[in-house]
Amino acid sequence: MHDMMREVCLYKAKEEKFLQFIKVPTSSTSTINAHTPTRSRRLAVHGGGNAFDMLGRKNNQKARSVLGFGLDSNLWKQSGQEFRNLQLLRVLDLSLDYKSDSRGGRIPSSIGKLIHLRYLSLDMGWATHVHSSLRNLKLLIYLKLESYKSVHLPSIFKEMVELRFLRLPTLIDAKTKLELGNLVNLECLGGFQPEYGSITDFLRMKRLRSLQVILLKGRYTSEVLASSLCELRDLEDLRLIDQSLFGGTYDVDFVCNFIHLRHLELEIRMTRLPDHSRLPPHLAHISLYICKMEEDPLQILEKLLHLKSVVLGHRSFVGRKMVCSKGGFPQLCNLEISFLVNLEEWIVEEGSMPCLRTLSIWYCEKLEELPEGLKYITSLKELKITDRNKEWKTKLVPGGESYHKVQHIPSVQLHYRGEE
Repeated sequence: MHDMMREVCLYKAKEEKFLQFIKVPTSSTSTINAHTPTRSRRLAVHGGGNAFDMLGRKNNQKARSVLGFGLDSNLWKQSGQEFRNLQLLRVLDLSLDYKSDSRGGRIPSSIGKLIHLRYLSLDMGWATHVHSSLRNLKLLIYLKLESYKSVHLPSIFKEMVELRFLRLPTLIDAKTKLELGNLVNLECLGGFQPEYGSITDFLRMKRLRSLQVILLKGRYTSEVLASSLCELRDLEDLRLIDQSLFGGTYDVDFVCNFIHLRHLELEIRMTRLPDHSRLPPHLAHISLYICKMEEDPLQILEKLLHLKSVVLGHRSFVGRKMVCSKGGFPQLCNLEISFLVNLEEWIVEEGSMPCLRTLSIWYCEKLEELPEGLKYITSLKELKITDRNKEWKTKLVPGGESYHKVQHIPSVQLHYRGEE
């Protein structure tokens, strides 16, 4: 029945020209469908930069949605007139081939004339400049900008008051000054770097549900973060990343104010985790990196009743011993520990993690034994161990000294990544 419905839907989509594919001609004799008139309002473009010469034809002037894949950097070097017959576009998603040349370029100014756009995603390849004409796109709801190089962003956001989603480039030119205070309807903000804007703009973004903050110079204290984020009571997803080499430690007790928070990622130095009573009550997923905590974080996290997944990443914990207590982690399904270079002993008591399904261990080189308590976790379906230690392949196979700990697990994957 499902296959039949799929075939019917595909047939009707072709009949109604729901979507048309446009490919760049590969030779003078290969015109494919570039000149074919179309009633389709949804176009997908594959190929080189002159693909948009085809789109500029009058027979495409009714297009409302254009998706571009694998485009080359010639797109940024053209005059931009390829958009002259696409004035009614609502959706524009362009993705350049990462293999394009690295000589940079600018986003065509003509994109700023597409004033009806609601959705704009530009994977710009090696382009370095966004044109100021984008400020004309006042109806945008979704805006994503990415580049492999440092991008200069002019003042384009002031009047984009309808924005709900904004993803800023990972690399931003030092002269950029972001003005985001007017984006009061924003619900998702990614890649925000306070060095290029004002962290107090968050006080007006009371609808934010997802936020990623990247700290570059370590000049923001826990108190400044807490006071700037205090109005974000609907936050569900928070990522704090400190990329400074010599950043200080943070106290994240303020996350208890985010009572709806479900996803938390911390890539910052911390002396400790807050007590479980100071963590959001509905937290379901937590990822920790480079925190360098000396106190066992599992002793706190195991008391969170709704936690589904835990990632203890690179140097999140620098102590020697971790313990999962009886009755701890009642809902945990996925646990990943990686690059805990000092970890020597891990104890899992009977009755801990009764719902655990997947366990991944990456490069914990001093951990020589799996916990005896794993044999009590009958829900465990998959175990992955990646290490430079070959001994796992002798201990955890039938007849091995630790095989009794994992014999009930349907999938045990052992990967050796070391020098022969």
